[in-house]
Amino acid sequence: MTRGEYNARVQAALRRVTERERAAIRLELDAHMEDHICDLLDLGYPPELAEERTMAFMGDPEEVGRELNKQYPLGWLAAKWAAMALTAVLVLLMLLPARQLAGTVADNLWNRFYPLHQLDLWDISFAGFVDGEYVHIVADTAEVDLRQSADGVGMRVYQAGLEDPAAERTTAWIAVSIYSENPFRNSPTLMGELTAPDGREVTRTMTYSFGGPFMVYSEVTRGEDLTFTYEQGGHSFTFTVPLPWEEAEP
Repeated sequence: MTRGEYNARVQAALRRVTERERAAIRLELDAHMEDHICDLLDLGYPPELAEERTMAFMGDPEEVGRELNKQYPLGWLAAKWAAMALTAVLVLLMLLPARQLAGTVADNLWNRFYPLHQLDLWDISFAGFVDGEYVHIVADTAEVDLRQSADGVGMRVYQAGLEDPAAERTTAWIAVSIYSENPFRNSPTLMGELTAPDGREVTRTMTYSFGGPFMVYSEVTRGEDLTFTYEQGGHSFTFTVPLPWEEAEP
């Protein structure tokens, strides 16, 4: 059996690799066999015998192919294809003007996977410039990832912020995104009400009329989390959101 024939039989046994991975395996096997043949030639073996001994050393090609298949499970390959497809979709969305995305399936994908593209608490200011400096709505933000779903509608808390993380009493700001669990549907528009279990006032600020990310804000006391329930049309979501408090001074 020649080196080319051996490699071809290994390739025929591969079932779970991409074409790029198949080519890489072919080159790796060929380089490994070349090194082994060269070592035998240096020891004085004739070329035909060096190649024959190398093929015997490599083992059964079908068995080598089966072992390689174990390194590339089918689930891993499917996950890789899905990740590549999602990356391609997100890159395409980034190239499109925001107005073309409003209220579309593309907008729903943004709301689900990258809501910061539409609403980032750190980029929002109600005060503008003060003494030549840009004043943010919050002094500190933290990324969170809290998700719930009901009847095909998903809600995700993805960002939390505090106007003054060192104060005893301040305002907490929460960024929330709503989306359809079905990636081929448009984002839902929920116009429900917010409540808090302790009776405090919690306000919801809608930033887009077609649905998507919105803000929740409420007064909070130092060290506590913000808990709120959102209800509309039979949907109910309750979140307890940790806040980025600074440590108290001794």
